[in-house]
Amino acid sequence: MNSGGRPYTPDQLAELWGCSPNHVRNLIRQGDLRAFRLGARLLRVPADAVHEFEARQMMTPQPLDTGPGVAMPIPAIVITHARERQRKRD
Repeated sequence: MNSGGRPYTPDQLAELWGCSPNHVRNLIRQGDLRAFRLGARLLRVPADAVHEFEARQMMTPQPLDTGPGVAMPIPAIVITHARERQRKRD
């Protein structure tokens, strides 16, 4: 999608990662994803920042008490939408 190391827009990253553009902007705002501004409004994410972020997401934490070399599985958090509530009838 992005050849030559050109910077990504939040919309391009959202499409690539399958998330919303607001999620990408939140990652930038929280400092988890490096970005820069073009002018006052346009956000761009360098290709190397995308690779760094993806590499950090793939890292497996080490257990504290078993020493180096023993990989610990990363727990997954699954977020589901709640069913829409039925209105109470009078």
